[in-house]
Amino acid sequence: MLEQLDGRSMKTFVTVMEEKSFSKAALKLGYVQSTVTMHILQLEQTLGQALFTRLPRGVELTAAGREVAPFAYRFLQLGESLQEKLTGLQEPKGVVRLRALESFCVPHLPMMLPTLFERFPQIQLQLETGFQRDIMQEVSAYRVDLGIVPRDPKVRNLTFIPLLADELVWVGAPSLVKRIGLEGWEAIAQTQVIGFGSRCIYQSLASQVLADKGLATFTEMAFDSTEMLKQTMMCGMGLSLLPVTAVQKELEAGQLLRVESETAIPLEHGLIHRAGKELSAPVEACKSHILAYFNDELHTSRG
Repeated sequence: MLEQLDGRSMKTFVTVMEEKSFSKAALKLGYVQSTVTMHILQLEQTLGQALFTRLPRGVELTAAGREVAPFAYRFLQLGESLQEKLTGLQEPKGVVRLRALESFCVPHLPMMLPTLFERFPQIQLQLETGFQRDIMQEVSAYRVDLGIVPRDPKVRNLTFIPLLADELVWVGAPSLVKRIGLEGWEAIAQTQVIGFGSRCIYQSLASQVLADKGLATFTEMAFDSTEMLKQTMMCGMGLSLLPVTAVQKELEAGQLLRVESETAIPLEHGLIHRAGKELSAPVEACKSHILAYFNDELHTSRG
């Protein structure tokens, strides 16, 4: 079977999977649609399995297609690594796929990225946001090269490298937090808990804390944006359980206050990648730069 596989068909397969459409994949690859169809048909004949189910609009992977997906990514990544070795590139060049929580990206990455691009101008960083479980799945499936998560996943197929110690704290508008201090949580039982939705580990922990207090009347309000979340809290519309680093400026300015009576929940943001995987030159360069940046930040803060 191996001798019948080729890079073009694998790249076409991955592109169709990501675009969920033969026509969109053809446009992205610069092919006519019949070429995309031919590549997929050849691959299905080689593997002896249908890889896509045709839908009224687009396509989706079959069970066999889902099994092939991680191997297709590895196939393409091995080809990229081989090309880099053979051409002897002096400077890392190519695409690096990085995924992190939006609440981590906002306070940290704007300061880190300029130095990355200055040092490695030929690296093309594809940055996406997501939640811990999503990031773990994407890295495990070879769809993402590097991920940044707030806790060690403790799974065998992922390598976790600590970056930054942090803690989750309850925060809200000064008037709301002061009322909790004077009257307790019961006084604001109709207040909303503001977060990123049920898929976010912070929101799950917030719900657990409130359940332990026997408070089931709190309702949730979810946003995709950290800035929207903070602005809503500053208007006094609710409380949130967030990393200190995500609200440091607002706490220092007095726009938000921490609920001091609540014990902070430790976090350790870290970089993850697939265990045992040889990283390409640009991914290795990006990884090293991220580690060096946060190591410098740690020493600066201690100094």
